[in-house]
Amino acid sequence: MRRVLKKIAVFVLSLALLVSASGCAELTGLDAQSLMSPPKTTADRQAIYALMRSDQSEISLVYPKNGEYRSAIISKDLNGDGRLEVASFCINSDAGGIRLQFFSKGEDGTWFSLAEFMSGANQVDKVFFGDLTGDGNQEIVVGWGDPLTATSSISVYYVGENIVHEFQMGAVTYSEMLITDFDSDGVQELFVLDIAGQPGEDGTVMAPLGHLYRFDGAQPYESLTVPLDAAVVRYSSASFAQLNSWRYGAVLDGIKADGRMITQVVALDQANGRLLSPLSNAPAETPNKTDRTSILAVTARDINSDGVLEIPTAEELFVPENGTADSTGYSVTWNTYSPDDNAFTPVVRSIVNTAENYFIQLPLGMDKIACQNNPVTRTATFFGYSRKDTAGELTGRENLFSVTVYDEAVWEEKDKEASDDVLLGTLANRAYVLRILNPNITEDSELIRSVIMGFKILSE
Repeated sequence: MRRVLKKIAVFVLSLALLVSASGCAELTGLDAQSLMSPPKTTADRQAIYALMRSDQSEISLVYPKNGEYRSAIISKDLNGDGRLEVASFCINSDAGGIRLQFFSKGEDGTWFSLAEFMSGANQVDKVFFGDLTGDGNQEIVVGWGDPLTATSSISVYYVGENIVHEFQMGAVTYSEMLITDFDSDGVQELFVLDIAGQPGEDGTVMAPLGHLYRFDGAQPYESLTVPLDAAVVRYSSASFAQLNSWRYGAVLDGIKADGRMITQVVALDQANGRLLSPLSNAPAETPNKTDRTSILAVTARDINSDGVLEIPTAEELFVPENGTADSTGYSVTWNTYSPDDNAFTPVVRSIVNTAENYFIQLPLGMDKIACQNNPVTRTATFFGYSRKDTAGELTGRENLFSVTVYDEAVWEEKDKEASDDVLLGTLANRAYVLRILNPNITEDSELIRSVIMGFKILSE
């Protein structure tokens, strides 16, 4: 059995390395350092920095704090002419705030300034790109922030031929924002979330809203709104993604005032021309099934790499005798979701060890499996049980397998030939090792194959 298991593990690790390598190659064109770095030649860099400095002796670059794009200097073809434009953020030393400056390169190879804009903000919160006007070119969306006053604002810029236009977003503020295409027409929208409920006519505070902005001509307009969950005080994750085989939507992982987490899903009801958010402000008789403890800090993700974002739901299974629960005491099921009928379809069942940064996939039909974690030995023991009584106690326990996390140097020194230990993966000086504990589990067990094939390190 040891040889078979090791062959399976070696195959999985090799496959993971290939996927990782191809993923890195794909992401190389998207990460902050490559997509948004200044032009590579020294002459280009010097020319752009000279334009940014103008008559100043030094400049202080400003880097976006959040989001996918974190560079202070962005190189991108923003007007579709085949040449790169550059957008840069730096401190506006004269009057304070931040200066956003756009540059282009003439046919003679000389860089020149296209336009500059000043913001009174002291932080660039995040930067997005999206084709908001439907002309095939991408606009740049900038979220400005001021941590001292806890305020935020949005600016959207369009680069034409030797000119930069700014769309007037007025007093639009946000807690989170996304580039979306709810109606799948190829023209993207700006979806703005604001958790601060606005006062109503009678003085009461209305539920927070999601605002969908479309861009027609020089003036964006608010196309649709949707109520958001009033209990959410901040968002930990937000994305626009495929929900199932036929729908896309915005998936919002939020944290409530009590620390618990929920997921909201916003999608377009095309028949009625409105946005749906069935999981927001769910009534007591049909609560939001995604409500989960802060101990289990997991967010929606494409758990099986099929291109669909799965939504987590959780069930508490096991509380240690000392009463200190951790994430391994819960079963997490990852589901596709249909906002039309508020239906969850299970895809993968798992146990997540957030302290050690890994995920164990279990076969969907094997429901009676739980886990007991020992943080001292860094070993999680997975066991089967016969039933859960009215007091929540699990009876008929039978150990199945364990996962131990070793320092990589310690693992390298172990005598691997003398044991059935199977290396599942390594990362950041950690080695994740499987050991079968039950002699009745065969080498071709569906459970063990599922664990080895489905093992994931959560953040790589």
